[in-house]
Amino acid sequence: MHRSRFLSGAVTVAATSLLASACTTGPTAGPSSSGAMSGGTVRIGVTSDVTSFDPAKGAGSTDYVMTSLLYQPLIGQDDGGVFVAGLAENWTSTPTKTTLTLKKGLTCSDGSSLTASQVVASLRRYRATSAGALLTFGAANAGEKTTITGDDAAGTVSITTATPWGEVLSGLAGTGAGIICKAGLAAGTAALAQGAVKGAASGPYDMATARRGASYELRLRKGFDAYPRFASLPAGKPADTLRIQIARNESTLANQLRTGALDLAPITGTDVTRFTGDAGYVIRSAPFIRNHIVFNQRPGHPGADPKIRHAVAQAVSATAFNKVFGGAGRPMTSYVDDTSACVSTDTSLLTATDPAAAKKTLAGVSIKLEGSNAVAGGAGNSYVAEALRTAGAEVKLTNADNATWATDVTANQGDWDVTVFPLISGLLARGGAYFLGPEPADGGRNYGAVKNTAFSRYYVEATSTTDRNAKCAAWQKAQEALLKADDVIPLATVDVHYVARKGVSFAMPAGSLTASTLRVTG
Repeated sequence: MHRSRFLSGAVTVAATSLLASACTTGPTAGPSSSGAMSGGTVRIGVTSDVTSFDPAKGAGSTDYVMTSLLYQPLIGQDDGGVFVAGLAENWTSTPTKTTLTLKKGLTCSDGSSLTASQVVASLRRYRATSAGALLTFGAANAGEKTTITGDDAAGTVSITTATPWGEVLSGLAGTGAGIICKAGLAAGTAALAQGAVKGAASGPYDMATARRGASYELRLRKGFDAYPRFASLPAGKPADTLRIQIARNESTLANQLRTGALDLAPITGTDVTRFTGDAGYVIRSAPFIRNHIVFNQRPGHPGADPKIRHAVAQAVSATAFNKVFGGAGRPMTSYVDDTSACVSTDTSLLTATDPAAAKKTLAGVSIKLEGSNAVAGGAGNSYVAEALRTAGAEVKLTNADNATWATDVTANQGDWDVTVFPLISGLLARGGAYFLGPEPADGGRNYGAVKNTAFSRYYVEATSTTDRNAKCAAWQKAQEALLKADDVIPLATVDVHYVARKGVSFAMPAGSLTASTLRVTG
């Protein structure tokens, strides 16, 4: 997938596609998946329409919400990077081979059995069509270098990679790797992208009605019992019906929450203050965007000079950056936040803020700063520009629209020196892929042309093992290499605040609300 298209979709998640959901708590309406009375109707509000119903092609959070309900991954990933059962009940994993045993009695939404052979066919399609497959199986294992086989009698699926890669389980837990049943595979890519295909779903819900641009209705599948076994899976009952409705913006969602039309809404902006201190609501916050500064390190750009990178780090303050967004986020100590597995929290590796020292290096230096305006209209970019000007730099600021920023910066088709990168993923392997390997022109992700041999070495070491202790030890060294070279300057998160009314419960594995865990508790 073209680089600009991938990142445009990723940041659109942050800017315009925020999940908001609600639940009616009236009389129950029928049997749940466990045979007990179910939880009635849950209304979900979103601020953008689905761009693709194909789990392998998701590009925005509305896509992810919808496909996560229709297509269940084999496993889930919980807090601390712990993997939990999904369609698979157990597994073994080495750096070159992963074998998963499916739960017995799995079915598709048309009632047919979900076999190992069908899972293999779905994963092979994912390998061939999804941009996310590159980090699921490893860049060195693209295409036929990853072998996927199944045994229907034993109910097992095996994945073998030619080169050691220890991130397979993490990739399989992602929404993009959700399993598509035989009917969906037979219908083809175009049909899957346009809407739910009858009999294609492997997840807890099936599509009942669809009105593009307006609303969708999903119905709970009778007998489904393959929910990911998250440690914090709430009590309560899954909804018989999910109604996904498109709203204009967060203020509309907040109004609907206040009037009782919604029971749950994620809010990133100041509307969250309308619920602060109100005993009728519970606010749970989690990192949504992980902001950090990255440089164009190609010859002729100021970021090629380590002294200038260091001075830029001295000029900015993560705490001040956080205040731009109301102080509700978290200052970071790496390119991912402190909820991420194996993240470095060693503040001694960070360059201390010192504008006076920065001025000795930055005075008169011309810097082209380009960032996306998708997050708060580019307010964070403006803060960084002013901090650099205070330190004496001559800054040209471009708050570009999301697509332009992705093309100019992450595809490196524009003229830029510094960017504020809004990373959505909290995974070290995914975020770190932007600091090593080929540049975009050569089909890679290294848009800043970073050449940090120590980071590259430890990245490979971290992603080539499945031993947790060894993995985290390598990640600590990898992050240290980036931070000491000022190849990345951590700023702060922009958080999403889940505001819930009484009677609604949900799980937030790894700090992210998972729609399939919504339960009615009263």
